[in-house]
Amino acid sequence: MTKRKIHNNEAGYIAERMNPFIPGKKVVIYIAKDQGMDVDGKYAIVCDAHGTLCGTTNMPDARIIMKNPHNFCEGCMDAEEKRWSSQKKGR
Repeated sequence: MTKRKIHNNEAGYIAERMNPFIPGKKVVIYIAKDQGMDVDGKYAIVCDAHGTLCGTTNMPDARIIMKNPHNFCEGCMDAEEKRWSSQKKGR
């Protein structure tokens, strides 16, 4: 395990990236069955900040979802809305 890729020793780990809405937290892609996750599809995408997950059947979609956690995670949706609102007020 490294500080940069904190999940890389976990079962089914594929990739992770910083959550664009929650500083210091990650969004991670796993092979769902290796993590014991029951999702639709082979891959599970997990918001580390909120514990929310979703599934998909192919890796290209998993990577797109990982980059946009506000599309599946309610906590990230709220964080994005707050960020957007504060940017609008600052204009």
